[in-house]
Amino acid sequence: PGAPFFHSEMASPDDGADALRTIVLRAPGIEVHVSPFGATITRILVPDRDGVVADVALGYDDLASYDSAVDRPYFGAVVGRVANRIANARFEVRDEHGIVVTRSDAMVANNGPHCLHGGARGFDRHWWAVASRSEDGTKCRFARVSPDGEEGFPGACSAEVEYRVSAADSNGLNGACLHTTMTATVDKACPVNLAQHTYFNLAGHDASLNEDENKRVDATTHVLRLAASRYTPADATCVPTGVLLNVKGTPFDFTKARAIGASMPPVERADDPGGFDHNFVLDGRAEKLGDENEKTSVSSSSEPFREKRRTLAFAAEAREPRSGRVLVLECDAPGVQLYTGNFLNGQIGKNGVSYGKHAGFCLETQHFPDCVNQPAFESCVLSPNETYTHRMVHRFFAE
Repeated sequence: PGAPFFHSEMASPDDGADALRTIVLRAPGIEVHVSPFGATITRILVPDRDGVVADVALGYDDLASYDSAVDRPYFGAVVGRVANRIANARFEVRDEHGIVVTRSDAMVANNGPHCLHGGARGFDRHWWAVASRSEDGTKCRFARVSPDGEEGFPGACSAEVEYRVSAADSNGLNGACLHTTMTATVDKACPVNLAQHTYFNLAGHDASLNEDENKRVDATTHVLRLAASRYTPADATCVPTGVLLNVKGTPFDFTKARAIGASMPPVERADDPGGFDHNFVLDGRAEKLGDENEKTSVSSSSEPFREKRRTLAFAAEAREPRSGRVLVLECDAPGVQLYTGNFLNGQIGKNGVSYGKHAGFCLETQHFPDCVNQPAFESCVLSPNETYTHRMVHRFFAE
């Protein structure tokens, strides 16, 4: 479909049908460019400790790259209808009486046998309508309707994404913020799990290419802390096994701040690129873990945890020592996927920059991968009488 028409400040002077159209959101201390194609964040500009502004989000300059069916790193996009993997591209959900509530055997398998990030043409490869934009240039809202059967999902899904920027408070301690709110409703019971897939490099999107090796910054050199004492181990195809494990004494322990590359998961297969691509269980969002080697029910009913997650809570903090930039992430989701750009392999991004392995990292807040098929995980199945809500705040400051 063609691009929706709207009036906005454009980041590109090209107004052709194939242009990557973006809206620029500004507040003191932050500028964010967002496109209605995929509800995508294309640029995030924030200052370092010396006041030097850099774009800290990886991405492309052109629409064709974002719309490629061959090479899809999902730079900056909202992914869905279900983020991450659905094992074997199928699911069946039964109620307490054993009656099938919803099922699909026809989802598109685009990651081996699995459905990844909504299929071959998920939410990231569609134009969203610009539903609203604030007069002060700090907020906009995108909307789209995913029709019944799209990528094999049952029922229609109406989704909205709102992006808003705000200035730091007077003492600067809380940083300038990017606020993201994603909502959805369905007309048939269906899993819904939207995630924001921005890749960050807090030294600048091009910092991994510095000719001086001592000044080169990539995902591995960032210092990370996660509010997660457990994670969901996965099989060779990145589908969780259904077990929750304690991170203590493993490379997955980010309960205390450390460089991401200081301890990486072991490479166990020839086709394993190395690095993190794992879901972490955010503390306080699930029942207490019992035996860490046994399956642990996160919830027998999703409703109590939806209630609990109405309040935003700390999820992650990333620091880049050379620039002094800090990112603090808050969310109301039960999990966060740490992905260190393991499959980046020279994609040509903004300003002709080549993004190699580990050029950036993602912190994708979400329901657990394959939760629709995992009885031990909280379900992401949405009923027609419910509204899905997922909120995040990214706070940026320098020290």
